[in-house]
Amino acid sequence: MRARIVGLGAWYPETIRRNSDWPAEFLQRRGSSRRELVDVPVHDDPREALGKQYLAAEAEDPFLGARLRRVAGADVDSCLAESKAGALALADAGVTADDVDIVMSWAAVPDRVVPPSAPRVADLLGIRRAMALGLEASCATSVAQLGLAAALIESGRARTVLLTQSHIMTRAFPMMHPASPNVGDAATAMVVSASERPGVGVLHAVTHGEYYPAVTWCRGKEQDPPWWKAGPDYYPGSLAPELARSLIAQTVHIGMTTVCELLERAHVSPNEINVFASVQPRRWVPGAIATAAGLDLASVPVTFDEYAHLGACGVVSNLLQARRTGQLNPGSRSVLFAQGAGLTRAAILVDW
Repeated sequence: MRARIVGLGAWYPETIRRNSDWPAEFLQRRGSSRRELVDVPVHDDPREALGKQYLAAEAEDPFLGARLRRVAGADVDSCLAESKAGALALADAGVTADDVDIVMSWAAVPDRVVPPSAPRVADLLGIRRAMALGLEASCATSVAQLGLAAALIESGRARTVLLTQSHIMTRAFPMMHPASPNVGDAATAMVVSASERPGVGVLHAVTHGEYYPAVTWCRGKEQDPPWWKAGPDYYPGSLAPELARSLIAQTVHIGMTTVCELLERAHVSPNEINVFASVQPRRWVPGAIATAAGLDLASVPVTFDEYAHLGACGVVSNLLQARRTGQLNPGSRSVLFAQGAGLTRAAILVDW
């Protein structure tokens, strides 16, 4: 028995935030202490050379290449957003709530520390006969979810798995935060089901725990009390700014290495890949990784211009874009790539 992606869905808020919505003070302000995710000087390191030209090109752009992004209203939490995307994916697959055996959920901004979002997502969708659990690999989670779903199906422990992801991130970034223009809100979903035909293939994933403090939720530069103690508000940043800088500068190298290792492990050549769906922390990242890995640049869908950075939702958003443009057809072969804080880098081969 094999596992196949049989349904995709995405929910985007109606509200659009344009670059012109930022106050003039934002454009003039360059002295923020929270610029570790924005200012990325490139060192003399061959692993950073692949991203050097791109980082240099946007060094003076306060919007980091972004033009538009969607913003969720205060009445939409992560669980509700995921249920909206999940409903679209179930309809796309022609699957009912009673058919679902497992629900896996990920929220970049969870509604609660515990429990995970998945039980409420399942309840909102009327899924009553499934186990619902959270899975966390930061922005790499959609790829990790897919690998785990395939394993459950191939082992006979499930037949249909719903995977949901949400990135309601604008509420975590005050507009004066230097990285605020780079993020947008969305929720996405995939339905994976048992099939006799090839579908979800080889997964290659590696975690580098030494980067654990590089990108995380912070409460201060000098003191960072744990969540169960009183303290300053949280904000997305770094507890190890030099590690964060290194990760951003090495993004293309990390992606290229992961994709090449996957293809070698799967005995697949780059010219056999029709679609490369990647996370998009900056607009240039998917295309730069594809070029460095020897993939055809025409195989790279990008939705950054419309939605900006969507975390783990970016992979599904770009798959849907590939389907809209006619790139994702029966017989197409794709690579899905994502990297997430922690650091986990993951790529998976998918036939359609």
